[in-house]
Amino acid sequence: MKRPLALVGFTYLLTQAVSVFLGAAGALLLGAGCLLLGLLFLLLHRGKRTQCMVLPVAAFTAAAACMLFFFSSTPFSQAAEEYAGKTIQLTGVVTDAPDYSSGKPHYTLQVETCGGRADTPLVGRKVLLTSGETFSAEQFDRVTGDVRLSAPLSDGYFSRKNSLLADGVVLQGHLYEFQPYTVEAAQIPFWQALPYRIRQGLLDSFLQDLPSLEASLVSGVLVGEKQAIPAAVSNAFRSSGVSHLLSVSGLHMATVAQMLLLLLGLFPLPRRAKYVLAGVGVVFFMGITCFVPSVMRSGVMYLVLLCGGCFYRKADSLNSLGFALLLLCLASPFAAADISLLLSASATLGMILCMRPVQRFLTARAPKGRFRRRLLNAVIGTVMTSLSAVLFTLPISLLVFDEMSLVSPLANLLVLTPSGWMIYAGFAAAFLSLIPPLNAISALVWKLTDALAKYLIACTEWCKSLPFSSVPTDYRFVKLWLACMLLLLGVCCILCRCHKKLPLRLTALLSIVVLLLNLLVYQPDANALKVTIAASGEGVSAVVSYAGHGAVIGFGADSWQTERILRRCGVIKLDTAVVLSLSNRECQQAAVVLTDFHPGNVVLPAGTELDGALEQVVTASAGSCTVAGEQAQASLWHRKVLMTVANGAANLQTAGLSMLFCGDSANLENAPAGLLNAQVLVCSSLPKSENLLHTSMTVLCSYQNAIKSYVQQRRGLPSILGGGQDLVLQPKNGAVRIRRND
Repeated sequence: MKRPLALVGFTYLLTQAVSVFLGAAGALLLGAGCLLLGLLFLLLHRGKRTQCMVLPVAAFTAAAACMLFFFSSTPFSQAAEEYAGKTIQLTGVVTDAPDYSSGKPHYTLQVETCGGRADTPLVGRKVLLTSGETFSAEQFDRVTGDVRLSAPLSDGYFSRKNSLLADGVVLQGHLYEFQPYTVEAAQIPFWQALPYRIRQGLLDSFLQDLPSLEASLVSGVLVGEKQAIPAAVSNAFRSSGVSHLLSVSGLHMATVAQMLLLLLGLFPLPRRAKYVLAGVGVVFFMGITCFVPSVMRSGVMYLVLLCGGCFYRKADSLNSLGFALLLLCLASPFAAADISLLLSASATLGMILCMRPVQRFLTARAPKGRFRRRLLNAVIGTVMTSLSAVLFTLPISLLVFDEMSLVSPLANLLVLTPSGWMIYAGFAAAFLSLIPPLNAISALVWKLTDALAKYLIACTEWCKSLPFSSVPTDYRFVKLWLACMLLLLGVCCILCRCHKKLPLRLTALLSIVVLLLNLLVYQPDANALKVTIAASGEGVSAVVSYAGHGAVIGFGADSWQTERILRRCGVIKLDTAVVLSLSNRECQQAAVVLTDFHPGNVVLPAGTELDGALEQVVTASAGSCTVAGEQAQASLWHRKVLMTVANGAANLQTAGLSMLFCGDSANLENAPAGLLNAQVLVCSSLPKSENLLHTSMTVLCSYQNAIKSYVQQRRGLPSILGGGQDLVLQPKNGAVRIRRND
């Protein structure tokens, strides 16, 4: 076997993924089968060449992965089953910096005592904690209070439950503020607190010496501080296919390690000492970025490469990747359920497998001239790096993100190298700022960092503005095509033993034919009137579409979710946008969507002060603005849709269907009779005076808040969103067709 670590690492990862899907009991049975299969292979290949040991080694590795998953995942399951749905007093330490990615702070709490005891199954496990607006805690704080525990949503392999388990989080919890609770600042050793103090110093330096927009981007790219990055910038990076720059990963680790090796090269140190010090610097950088999971993965992978250089050996890329994956999977029984790990492993594997043939191709056809050869290698190398990463991560992206960027190769070509320069310049400027005699030089480096940040923002915005920069992929036929493509690829691998070229070309041709056939069979009716309610898990957001025209009611979902639905429904012109509440979250998400789609009319609720950013966007992007006082009405698309907005709620009447969308501040006490007679209620939390409603169906967009007060006897069972699949209602001929997604 040329690469035993690659075989063991990838086999362990794939088997662990299957074990997560099957569960502990299924993993135990699978492990027993793999063990028997390994013994059978061992008997059949006894006394033969080492190359014949591939199958026995793979089978025994799979058996070990299944057995370890069974024994290591059982404590997680026991803790979740025993405490889910209970309210109990917990004491624990906040292990990570608060996460504000969803608009509300989430704290990772490592439990020290449960119900005053230190010997329960939950002790030593992690709980994802939320609370009200008055609660605040920092990293390393010790929190004590009554917590309502609940199990995360489990609706498939890439569910929130598996994602949290990959990070070691067993349950979700809500801390009751009306009950007594304490937050104590824990005393931590100086060496443990030093990386976080340096991190805070860097963030303060960025904010002091850079404009706010550029400072937020530099903070996100250099140290992973993404909370202050505006939603418009994040959307532009994601639509351009370069959102990996905003998460500290392998690219950042490689840049930091190369920078350290370059600096250490200025000193007369032995080779081994340089690699050891570079490894220490990588670990320290991991501490500055708070040891988040993506940083841990990329850090471990790069430390493995540095170990090869430390021992005067040239590291084999596949072996190093397999060894790193093995370490990560051994550290967590649910590591294979982490989307970031799967994407990182797939992208790295793609670059390793594809770059060597590309280099041979370039070497054979390199033009004359040193400068031209280097330029060609740089351009094609960057493009092929992006293409290989996109190709190998395509199956995961199609299954998870429901969106694919078509301009990713172009965007990566434009921003990858400048982003590395920005990392160098940002760290150099922060370091030079500490030396007063070098303030003039640091000012120049800060200007360079600012210019590079502006360039990255401008490039991603331009790439996003290109036609079909990103396309939705959450249609059902896409998964069918993906399954057919993987099946054809498997057949191709078998046939390649006889024909090396024909099966590969035939596979590519058949994949294109199958995709075209699926497109012809699918034929979505773009002229059909339909209402799509976003599965936001937060607030109300719905898109009404008809013949290329659209209207948005509510912006409770993330802006990228709303824009994805608009693109999926083929909306070319956004005629109306209704803002149901003026909360900070809804205003921020509305500002992004309105900037990108320029609606003809914006309807705003009355009685409160308009958010500054939203006011600026409405003034610049909207054709007209209507403030809904007691009542505002609008007729759309030749009276196919009649919309009435009042009291923080919007009533939609079309083709015999009446729907009522209620924002967070909706009050139906003095609402018109037409609103109260709606057939379908869509809300994140039940509105005030909800007893006046006579709806026969209720759609809960944020079931955590609404299900507690929902009265089952009055309106029947609710339809709960939040599992990643939007709800589509299509009225036609007096009937309503209801389905998930398209």
